[in-house]
Amino acid sequence: MTNDKINDLKQALELCPTNNTLRQLLAEAYIDEGEGFTAFEHYKVMFANDGIDNNLLVDLANEAIDYNQTEFAKKLLQKAISSGVVEGVKELQDFFNKNEKNNGIIHLVPKKNNHPIEIKEQCSFIDVGGLSEIKKVIHRMIILPNSRPDLLAKYGRKAGGGVLFYGPPGCGKTLLAKATAGECNLPFFNIRIEDILDPYIGVSESNLHEAFEQARRNSPCVLFLDEIDALAYSRNRQSGDTMRILVDQLLQELDSIGSENTGILILAATNVPWDLDDAIVRPGRFDRNIFVPPPDLLARESILKLKLKDFFIDHKHLSIIAKETPLFSGADLNALTQRAIDKVIDEALETNTEPPLENKHLLESLREITPSTLNWLSKAKNYVEFSNKSRKYDDVDNYLKSKEVKKYRL
Repeated sequence: MTNDKINDLKQALELCPTNNTLRQLLAEAYIDEGEGFTAFEHYKVMFANDGIDNNLLVDLANEAIDYNQTEFAKKLLQKAISSGVVEGVKELQDFFNKNEKNNGIIHLVPKKNNHPIEIKEQCSFIDVGGLSEIKKVIHRMIILPNSRPDLLAKYGRKAGGGVLFYGPPGCGKTLLAKATAGECNLPFFNIRIEDILDPYIGVSESNLHEAFEQARRNSPCVLFLDEIDALAYSRNRQSGDTMRILVDQLLQELDSIGSENTGILILAATNVPWDLDDAIVRPGRFDRNIFVPPPDLLARESILKLKLKDFFIDHKHLSIIAKETPLFSGADLNALTQRAIDKVIDEALETNTEPPLENKHLLESLREITPSTLNWLSKAKNYVEFSNKSRKYDDVDNYLKSKEVKKYRL
């Protein structure tokens, strides 16, 4: 019933994305379903649009702490203080004073550019199972130009530029971005959305500028913008001016107005490429778009082996499960393994033994799960049919014609 409610609310929100009441109901539905991370992505959008009732700020901040959304909880507290909210504020301040290394100081007016870029550990294509064709595309479009600067110099081509990964949620876009940085042997700078968005006028733009400035000071490097749609949502669909200014700022940074982006490879990822502002994806900005589909057969088998490496199971037989899970995302495969583990635990309790996890448990769990990517692919099909005049979704079109997708009759 909850899933039906979520789907109905998502469809309603697509028709009216600025309706904060609908977005709050959707976030609450995700909380009821135990998907707190997804819920708080919606709360953050509401917060950025000043769409959260002041009376809910403290309660939501406490809930954010429960879901390990500490930085967002701080911002909610800041807003509560500046809005004159009294009830519950002191308790929250005491919590941060007790638990934060910096004594939990909460600034009523945020410090300018107080969000550092997070440098993530590197990985490589070895850590990414399957997706061989995608790796070839990335190597040709991204890695080779950066590994052969002499070749670029010969033809007057500067290293750097923007590449956008897009596709269904949970299919490895972020991991591919990290692996690309590792293959290029460049530091990976991950800009988190919560480090940019701020309720105070002008601070979000300042945070974004400082993030790019830090990357420029450390070039050559890879700068990664995950969920870029939160920063570059189409200006034609926005009702207010606040987020429009942030899109303008991002365009200036991409064009390196007043600065120089030479040596910076800008990667971004999104689940909703059709929601991006058209100016973002024009040539010269994110002009190279790479579709990241659900994991292929080899990738699914690799993911299953990784998830089950600590259990007594015949890994040779995991190829059977991999063949039975077309269109499953990495998150779907994780859910499959968790359900199978639950079945083993139930069996252990019933028989007072410790049975091993076997393929039969996975096959039983498989009957209870459908790919979460189906909704995305169904929506993508509409865009391919009616909004592909520029042919930027040709890769999606080809994928939709594959045998795995046709099996589900979208």
